Amino acid sequence: MRRTLGIDLGTTNSVVAWLKGGEPEVVSSSPEGGGTPSAVGLTADDGLLVGQEALNWVERDATRVITTVKRLMGRQFKDEKVQQALGRMGDDGPDITEGPDGGVLIRLGEHRYTPVQISAIILRRLKRDAETRLGSGFDRAVITAPAYFGERQIAATREAGRLAGFHVVRVLAEPTSAALAHGVGRAGDEDATTVLVYDLGGGTFDVSILTLMPGVVDVLGVGGDNLLGGTDFDSSLAGHLQGLLDARDAAYEALPGDAAKIRKAAERAKINLSAESSTEVIASPLGASGMVLSETVDRKELEALISDRIEQTVRLTLSTVAGASLRPEDMDQVLLVGGSSVIPLVREQLAEVFGREKLRTDVDPMTCVALGAAVQSALVEELECPGCRAACPLDADACPGCTAPLMGAPTVECPTCHVPAPEGTGECPVCAFDLSGLAAERPTPSPVVCGECAEENAPDALECDLCGAELRDGGGLKCAKCSLVNRPGLAWCSYCDAELPVAAPSDVTPRPIGVRTSDGTLEILIEAGTRYPTEQPVRHDFQVTANPGDMLEIALHEGDLQPAERNDLCGVALYEMTEGAAGTKVLTIAVHLDQDRSIHVEIRLDGAAFSAAAFRRNLMAPEFRRRAREVHGRFQTFLAEWRHELTRAEDTVLNETANALERVVRGEAPGRSLDTLLEEADVLLVRQQNIRSASALSYRYPEHVADLMPQEDSEAMRRHRTALRVAREAADFEHGHKIADEVMSIRRRLGTDLFQVMNALSFASHNGVNAALQQRIQRAGDQLTEAVRQGDLASADAAKSRITDLYQDVRRALDEFSLPERKTVHPRRMVH
Repeated sequence: MRRTLGIDLGTTNSVVAWLKGGEPEVVSSSPEGGGTPSAVGLTADDGLLVGQEALNWVERDATRVITTVKRLMGRQFKDEKVQQALGRMGDDGPDITEGPDGGVLIRLGEHRYTPVQISAIILRRLKRDAETRLGSGFDRAVITAPAYFGERQIAATREAGRLAGFHVVRVLAEPTSAALAHGVGRAGDEDATTVLVYDLGGGTFDVSILTLMPGVVDVLGVGGDNLLGGTDFDSSLAGHLQGLLDARDAAYEALPGDAAKIRKAAERAKINLSAESSTEVIASPLGASGMVLSETVDRKELEALISDRIEQTVRLTLSTVAGASLRPEDMDQVLLVGGSSVIPLVREQLAEVFGREKLRTDVDPMTCVALGAAVQSALVEELECPGCRAACPLDADACPGCTAPLMGAPTVECPTCHVPAPEGTGECPVCAFDLSGLAAERPTPSPVVCGECAEENAPDALECDLCGAELRDGGGLKCAKCSLVNRPGLAWCSYCDAELPVAAPSDVTPRPIGVRTSDGTLEILIEAGTRYPTEQPVRHDFQVTANPGDMLEIALHEGDLQPAERNDLCGVALYEMTEGAAGTKVLTIAVHLDQDRSIHVEIRLDGAAFSAAAFRRNLMAPEFRRRAREVHGRFQTFLAEWRHELTRAEDTVLNETANALERVVRGEAPGRSLDTLLEEADVLLVRQQNIRSASALSYRYPEHVADLMPQEDSEAMRRHRTALRVAREAADFEHGHKIADEVMSIRRRLGTDLFQVMNALSFASHNGVNAALQQRIQRAGDQLTEAVRQGDLASADAAKSRITDLYQDVRRALDEFSLPERKTVHPRRMVH
């Protein structure tokens, strides 16, 4: 049977659960129970540390341990929320910088990791621990994420799961997951209940309002703050303790690791103060003198430090209730989720608003999200193919249509930097280590224990050898009436027809999703509160005006601010406009949200058939994308105008660079510094333009005005023409550029007048202008030739003057027929 893990990938702690005999059960990573701290570190000799062992290393060297990485997932480095998160991390942690794509890079030891790679390391450890403990392989997972996560952050969560070796069946909102765990334990005859889920975790705050009844989980509204959680309470108390320490001894000089010790002591105090009215805080040794911080902190002091943030959660809660057109008294229950929800001040303030009798405190706030994720694995009726989006049966290993895998790939761990990668990967994306020879470890299957007689059977046995009882776990929910473990995806028991406690939830979008229009404003396509998955694509009509070769950019943003770029960029779909798309057309954009809120985009022009394009979740900062678009546009214009004159080698090199730039514009990371790529592309284009111009000049000067040039310059031009041809055929741009400089030096020495004469005669001889102008230039050219032959300098000067005047007419004629510059165009609102 294909097993699915439920994973609460938390900011501070992660918890794993699975469905055992139709009921969710936490899979503990240690005999003591509980979750795994979401921390990754490296020892001094680059050994991998995950979980508690990483936290234990913080006091020794905090620069080699990263925590709360979830706050950085799917974001740009210059994002205001990233900068806020970095400010709250303190100065003693690892170096965090901007990546080549504008994303976030975290330095541990000698290597730099993305938040997705750090999360993948955590998820792979969770996977391995569960497989070791249960003796069963897990190739699929339901992973939870905050309800107020953006679409791009959800995509980053899914990518982390893929790198860890999972096929991610769902990315489920954490409050919805908690409600599922709550729903499984409810009596089957209860009426519909309106439940408010208050989820205050270590790094994020979510609030969701759901209708919950047997067979139904319906989300009515969501809200929250992705930068508000228990770690902020720890920081507030740690800052208070640091102030007391500084006031006590003005000579105190902090050592590396002191801040980590004080934060750890603050976290312990916060936890203790949820059960006690006061607690003693001790942190030592501190500073060069080995000071001891010893203070007594009471609950009132802590509450004074964190009351503003708790009040903020209550304001967000009430705003979400109002946004769902409900009142506090409409809530039947308030489900408290997340470790920080046990803080007494939280419960006091919620009791004042909703009534103490409505607060649910019997559900474990630390594990219910993971338990709900395990429940969700039983509610999935079919799998969506990641390739063609076709619906596939649950027992399929690959899509029947396009053969895309529906199981997680076995993974290997890079021996140098520890990043996981699919088995068979050639080069590590972080350190370039050769991974091709590594083989993935497979878990050792455990015996199957019969639930009837406790007999141990072979791992693949279907019936008990001793009593004959069926050993197959249906993978679905257990019926409370007849105890049958059903198949996944059922809302009614297949044996007794009793209604099962929960069904697949229907969720809603937390924020609107819109498209950037030609004037830079945001036009909303999908309103906040829209249910997903959408039954039908949401369609909107626009106009677009373009020339052939222009790039139509559909840039989708999540939020409701103006202009569009003030909101979170979800991603970009690009379409190259063909000859038939020239002019002004009606553009229809169709947007579909799948079960994870992932976006799929299609367009059509003037009522033609819809065409799909890859929707790339571009992590680049807007200024990076603009620069890449500008350089790419210059490349496209140059290639369109001069491709017929390029050698095969030149065409290959230029297209490789143009394609690399297009991949960047479409949203793919460049794989190296973007600054370097753009600089090299600019240099390449400038050199190619110079070489092309020099090649033309080295031919045209001797061809048309040899008699007006010094003999040594004419001979030099012919030599350079041959050398340029050799360099171009080899695409030796560096050598060709040097020769081009010598040609340009001769051109400057010969002067502007001779250059204009040469150019006019060249265009006339190659039919590059209209017939009348061509005849006038050729007539003046014949007069010039005759005057030079006879040595009549005055007539020669007069002829040259006439030709230079005609050259201005040539310039105007060329401007009229020059190709338009390739540009990026955006949708424009319909003009009615």
